Amino acid sequence: MVTRKVGDRSKILLNEVDVMILKIIKQSKEEVSNMHLKANLKINNLSLRNHLTRLLDFEFLTRKKAHKENRYILTITNNGLKVLNLFEKFIKK
Repeated sequence: MVTRKVGDRSKILLNEVDVMILKIIKQSKEEVSNMHLKANLKINNLSLRNHLTRLLDFEFLTRKKAHKENRYILTITNNGLKVLNLFEKFIKK
């Protein structure tokens, strides 16, 4: 039997929160930042940062520094839209 070591992570591509983040950004009419997502999802900063890091690493999201502000604007990429459409096709919510 294989045991997990401390710090090992699962190889899940996206979980439910990741898909929810992509949906929120896609459907939002205004700019989406970390604070916007934190308020909508009601999760703590560390969890949100882990989800966003994963999405940024997979290049499903991009972030751009807001002009003269201490925040980043998140936008969904074409790859993120394709993945989201695939998830929405098979998971009706």
